[in-house]
Amino acid sequence: MNMKQATLQRRWPPPEQNRRAQAWRCLRPLRLTVWTLAVIALAGCHSGAESFWRPESLSWTNLTRPNVDLPPPPQETIYRAGHWEAVEAPQPGTLAGDLASAKVLFDRGEYEDAEKVFRWLAKAAEKEKNARIVEEALFMRAECLYHLREYPEARDVYYELLDKFPSSIHRPEAIERQFAIADYWLDETREEMKRRKEDDGWFSFDGLKLVHWEKEKPVFDVESHAQKACEAVYLQDPSGPLAPHALYRAGGISFFRERYDEADNYYSTLVEQYPQCPLAPPALELALQAKIQLARGPDYDSRKLVEAREMIDTALRSYPELRKKHDALERTMITINERQAEKDFNIAEFYRRTHHPGAAYFYYELVRRRYPGTHWADKATQRMLELRAKVEEASKE
Repeated sequence: MNMKQATLQRRWPPPEQNRRAQAWRCLRPLRLTVWTLAVIALAGCHSGAESFWRPESLSWTNLTRPNVDLPPPPQETIYRAGHWEAVEAPQPGTLAGDLASAKVLFDRGEYEDAEKVFRWLAKAAEKEKNARIVEEALFMRAECLYHLREYPEARDVYYELLDKFPSSIHRPEAIERQFAIADYWLDETREEMKRRKEDDGWFSFDGLKLVHWEKEKPVFDVESHAQKACEAVYLQDPSGPLAPHALYRAGGISFFRERYDEADNYYSTLVEQYPQCPLAPPALELALQAKIQLARGPDYDSRKLVEAREMIDTALRSYPELRKKHDALERTMITINERQAEKDFNIAEFYRRTHHPGAAYFYYELVRRRYPGTHWADKATQRMLELRAKVEEASKE
């Protein structure tokens, strides 16, 4: 290798060395930044940089704190020993202090800023396992969302509050809010019921909205969300005053949509658990209708008719206001007898078609004795006369 070749090799390194050198040059701005920050942190020459590098400033709580100007926490008073005493205000910057300051924003009507703080407080207090502040922050956040008319998210937060704290001091208010939201969402269903009634049962798409873009309602299936909210009102506070009303509304949705099994469950639960409620008599009537609707077709569950019979007895014994509808209940009882007679007669017909005359004859006799005076009893008697010869021949064998 001559001198010229050696000079060129020093000027132009091999390809691998060249690529490493280019990558190293590209990282030069980043290296300068890192070195600059390190020098500032070590020298401590700038107070802002010094505070930024403190370990507590890098915590999750400080990094996620909302950018909201909080007023100072107000002084509080407590009732002790028969008189009110002033207590020291919580320290600003603490969870208790920020909670008190966010409540001041709420009282001022600054719901958007207050909601941000309450949402952050709920998460921060949960990380620090401060249950009292978590409970209070969840409720206040839900209240902010309710006043902002963001009902879907507010309903979810109310539900979360009572799911985490079933014995919360805010349970009555949370239940009342959920019920009010569900009742508001059911306005469209009521309008559709009214149109259906005016149109003599014909279904119309006029005014029916499948998608909602307003913040007060869920985007899809408002009715289903309303029914779930009613279920939550009952499940989260079964002994409360709104529980039977929630069951009645949930049952009305299912009955209107011809989901009679669900409707029967809602209405029957109302009658069984709240027999003294003013809604119990109409719920009992609707439960009867739902049970009868379920007893259709050849494969229906006959237990529903038995339950309907028992409900009619309960109606006549326990609800004087339903005694005025004695004739209607008697007609319902006749309908139940007809359905049961039809089912037993169909069982006999099945045995007759499958060439089991003895079993068929037994069920025809059952129909004749259980349901005298019905046309099913007359048909059963006629079938028995037709099968008598075959039954006698089978008995001889």
